[in-house]
Amino acid sequence: MGFGGAAAAMITSLKNNDRRNKREAFDGSWTGTDEKSEAIKVEPVSEELLQEIRDKLKNQRRTLFNRRLIGFGLIIALIVGCIMYLLI
Repeated sequence: MGFGGAAAAMITSLKNNDRRNKREAFDGSWTGTDEKSEAIKVEPVSEELLQEIRDKLKNQRRTLFNRRLIGFGLIIALIVGCIMYLLI
């Protein structure tokens, strides 16, 4: 009943996973970062500016949709025209 290398590989994988869970991923010792920088600083933004950004993104999405619609419409019209030409 030899399992070969598969069982040994599974046991090694389980051991390595167990060691990985015990380690702290972001303790800062391996990166050499500065102790003063703790996180990303988020500045408060007014609701007016947020609404302005939302409106701008909405306009960009609408413009992109319209361009794609026109492009696909032209391609479909071209395909239908070619088919009609070949059939007649």
